[in-house]
Amino acid sequence: MDLDVALSVLLIVSAASYLLLGARLVTSKREITSVPIGILFILIGIWVLGGAIELLSDTFVFFSLGRTGHFVGTSLVPVVVYVCFREYIGSETALRTLILLMMIPVLSITLAATNVQHELMWYAPFANETGVFLTRPDRWGKWFLFVHLPYSYAVVATAIMSLLAHSSAVAPAHRRPLFLIVVGCAAPLLAIAAYDLGYGPNTISFVPLVFAAMLPVYTWLIYGEQIIMFTPLAYETVFQNMQDPVVVVDEQRRVIGLNHTAESLLNIEESEAFREPLVSILGAGAPEVFAALNSGKPQKMLTSTGRFLHVQVSPIIKNRNSARGGQVIIFRDVSDVEDAQAEVRDSEELMRTLIDHTVNGIVRFRWVSEDDGTKVLRSIFANAAAEQFLGESADRLVDCTAHEVLRIATSGMDKDAVDDILEQFDNAVSHGADFETEVHNRSIGIGRCLRMICKPVGDDITATFVDITDSKAKERHMETIATSDPLTHVLNRRGFERDATRHLSSSSDDATGALLFIDLNDFKRINDKYGHDAGDQILMIAAERLCSSLRPSDIIGRPGGDEFVALIPDVTAKIVEKLARRLTLRLEEPYPVGLLKLNCAASIGLAMYPEHANTLTGLLREADRAMYRAKARSRDGSDTGGHKLLEKAV
Repeated sequence: MDLDVALSVLLIVSAASYLLLGARLVTSKREITSVPIGILFILIGIWVLGGAIELLSDTFVFFSLGRTGHFVGTSLVPVVVYVCFREYIGSETALRTLILLMMIPVLSITLAATNVQHELMWYAPFANETGVFLTRPDRWGKWFLFVHLPYSYAVVATAIMSLLAHSSAVAPAHRRPLFLIVVGCAAPLLAIAAYDLGYGPNTISFVPLVFAAMLPVYTWLIYGEQIIMFTPLAYETVFQNMQDPVVVVDEQRRVIGLNHTAESLLNIEESEAFREPLVSILGAGAPEVFAALNSGKPQKMLTSTGRFLHVQVSPIIKNRNSARGGQVIIFRDVSDVEDAQAEVRDSEELMRTLIDHTVNGIVRFRWVSEDDGTKVLRSIFANAAAEQFLGESADRLVDCTAHEVLRIATSGMDKDAVDDILEQFDNAVSHGADFETEVHNRSIGIGRCLRMICKPVGDDITATFVDITDSKAKERHMETIATSDPLTHVLNRRGFERDATRHLSSSSDDATGALLFIDLNDFKRINDKYGHDAGDQILMIAAERLCSSLRPSDIIGRPGGDEFVALIPDVTAKIVEKLARRLTLRLEEPYPVGLLKLNCAASIGLAMYPEHANTLTGLLREADRAMYRAKARSRDGSDTGGHKLLEKAV
């Protein structure tokens, strides 16, 4: 067996191993980076198989197939490495970004497969003087030198730099896997660089041989070091400097992180506790912790030293920023708060009883010194009405900061409005002034409108919440009555001017639309001849036809008498003319009034914006003039039906 055949057999076995390992990772239970690493191994398998085909080739077509496999690997591996490393640092690559990253590799593969037609990847000759095919050409093509090569190295360099940039923020117990991942990339990267720079033989693809040699190393990293279950925990700047003890557990409640304060509390080093079950570390002496883990609700526990700890658990939700689930346990020393509450209970028992039975929600805040010496305004009391209004238990509200309580109270408002309220509250507190505002709360799915009144009481701050939901609903009902026409149920003049002006002022500069001014031609005659009841029936039917002919988003009003107006946004002149003609025919149909069928056609004036005017006043004026021209034309009796009843502004 000659050397080429022996190396080919080695490469084929290695390629099959890579392909099987990659397929197993892709199809196995989802772990951290298992899918991208599986795809990476499949691509390496294709690359190695291409090298074997190159060695065994005795025809140019067969050799070209191997070269294409080679470029499938060299083109796509950098992108997959980038995706893997991004996932290791806790970030996922967006689909749009992945598509953009794949554009140049796909072009490189295409050019490699068709290179003989254009030689953009490498130049002829494709074999040396003895007829052996060249696995590395004497000269590279322009696409390879100026696009493919710099792009591939740039993507790999970005991936490695991103991974290394997070090393300083990774927990010490996690740094070994991170180091091994980087080292595992070194040998293939150096081999590829040597190949591109012209070192080594040009008739044997030695990069696939390096991958074949690295197969045991990668297998050990996957199954020995379990790097697919590893994701770095960046926490040095915040996590380690927190004054409160913090314990992070994974989905199996194994410890994956402790800050320094938690190490002191539990009397254990993080490296010793890493991947140990939480129950083996805490034992049976902390049932409150497991109650908090099971229920997700805060618990209060008493330590052996007589200190009160507030235990709060937050889930680590899997999303694009976190590739691993688990829970974060925070222990907060609330002994001082407990002492303050005891003092309040002793001196204000009667007041508490009265406050608990008031219909208004009351939360009391007090300045509390934190461990770092700063003072924070925290809740020391919340009555039953506050629980009901804010959708949180008193135990949950007590010990919250003032900002946390205000965010709960404003849960039905957008971020900008909430930030504005917090800023006004802070300003009032800093000046010792009262603060009053309306907030919208939706903590438990029930929308409430609350009036929040904050007043200084000695050194404390009392926030009173008054439920004004019913009164606000009555206000909205009264406003509806004031802005709608009681007969036709469309907007009256005031309501139409309000809604139409609001829409026009909020529209973009390039917005288009139209205004229709509609007048019932024979309404006065029908009203005089058949009475006001018949006239009212005509108006109601006309309003129904108008609403059914236009869109729900169109603004329809009745300024008075037998006139209607409609603002139709986001339409072109061609569309609105067709709509208006259809409307004239609809309004021209007989009106059933009792046993009678009365005719009451309508004249319609049409004004476009911004072509004829860009304000409501201007549009009404131009549409009104157009309507009167249509009405005048219908009076001469020459043609009173169809499109003659519609006139466009000039």
